[in-house]
Amino acid sequence: MTIVLSIASPMIIVMTADSAITLDFENSREYSTGRKAYFISGVGCITTWGSRDHNNIGPYLAIKNISRDTHNIYDLADIVYEYLTSEYKPDQLGLDDVGYHVAGFDSKFAPKLWHIFYGFERPRPTTQTQREYIKRDHSPKPREAYILFNGRNDLAYPLISTFIEQLQPMRDLKIDLRNPADIAYFGDFIARFASEITPEVGPPFITYLIGANNNSVKIFHKDLIPLDKKLLQEYLDSIGGRIE
Repeated sequence: MTIVLSIASPMIIVMTADSAITLDFENSREYSTGRKAYFISGVGCITTWGSRDHNNIGPYLAIKNISRDTHNIYDLADIVYEYLTSEYKPDQLGLDDVGYHVAGFDSKFAPKLWHIFYGFERPRPTTQTQREYIKRDHSPKPREAYILFNGRNDLAYPLISTFIEQLQPMRDLKIDLRNPADIAYFGDFIARFASEITPEVGPPFITYLIGANNNSVKIFHKDLIPLDKKLLQEYLDSIGGRIE
């Protein structure tokens, strides 16, 4: 299993993924590491969660020769959906849920975020009796942010819900999602928390900080100590993090 978490805001897009890979054998389970995040400069970023069997999104993106000169974030979302439904086809392989977060800024500097997946909705509607292919647009409204997370939702959801409940007037918090550095910190924080609970989530944690021109800084975090917010701000300054 895994944790992938994406936060899209007018200021910055943050996409975090852990690297733990669960290997199940007949009488045992082992853990390894693997890649779950792919950034294409000038276009956007993809993270993947769920089934690893035959999930070759990386090589597929490579053969598409995607670049800022020929593609935009909408094209990238279409390519990922095309891969899932026409190339990967997990329904024909009898696989469990698998999906992708796709995010970046469009030509008007608006943050875009999609969840493209094969599986059940969460929470699962009583009317959904089998897995489906779904492309869901979670792009935030103007001046708002949207948090999307998948994988070990059961670990991420209580923590995120508790944080949201604390967003009340006159209550002091150490994380301010109006601050781009805190947004970057939050994604890594959720992944680190989950990794303290289960080996199904583990380092290194990969976080992409994506600016309005779809340039990015990649943070490779192999420890369980908190990220340095001053260093995060330096990273944001290097990509011209857009602040409204």
